[in-house]
Amino acid sequence: MSARTAQADATEPDLWRALASPWRRRLLDLLRDAPATTGALASQLPELSRFAVMQHLGVLADAGVVVIERRGRDRVNHLNPIPLREWYERWVQPMADTGAASLLKRVAETGESVMSEPADQIRTVRLAFELRIEASAQRTFEVMTQRSLEWFPVTYGEGRVRRVVLEPRVGGQHYEDWGDGRGHLYGEVTVYDPPLRWATRGRVMPGTILDTDYRLREEADAVVVSVTKVATGPMTEEEAAGIARFGDLTRYAPAIQKLAAG
Repeated sequence: MSARTAQADATEPDLWRALASPWRRRLLDLLRDAPATTGALASQLPELSRFAVMQHLGVLADAGVVVIERRGRDRVNHLNPIPLREWYERWVQPMADTGAASLLKRVAETGESVMSEPADQIRTVRLAFELRIEASAQRTFEVMTQRSLEWFPVTYGEGRVRRVVLEPRVGGQHYEDWGDGRGHLYGEVTVYDPPLRWATRGRVMPGTILDTDYRLREEADAVVVSVTKVATGPMTEEEAAGIARFGDLTRYAPAIQKLAAG
């Protein structure tokens, strides 16, 4: 085995996993012509949430076929074709034979499929955590509902986002405003009881619903924000892991604290 072959074999598990998803293969197709921001890619895949797109890009980056460059608030994604070429030379080229070529020709002519994608399982992701903020409930409620763009940096529109709006009423919309009527809808306000509680319901990906509930209680010189998130619907194991990772707001507690105390 050559050194090059050994190097390719060492990265195989990540690359096989990366190429297993039709969504990740579609992202590679989109990056084939030119680099693109995460928001631009998400806009071309309306079936997926931006969080799901980010998760798929993370898997591709781990496999080395996508390189992520940060430009201010934007993430620019570049295709790295070298691992794909090495994988092709290691596996596809040596094993391609006349029988396989004939089978592919028949598929192209008839439109038949020799394999089918497995259906996503119905899964439930539950998150529960608390944030301790040294400020009043009123001030914390205001920062978390009306100033989220200042402490939560992940958005669908990236640099185009002018503001994030949570309309202060039951039935109000929670959305990104990109200007001129453009934007992205997160969901709907289902509970609004300032400064003690609010809740929202939205769609994470096709068929998958996310319910989020925030409850505030004051303790001495601080307020404790109890957060629960429940996502239910068809999703892969990787998508479920992405919801759990991006849904955990504990990492943003210092930013909320700074704004609420200011």
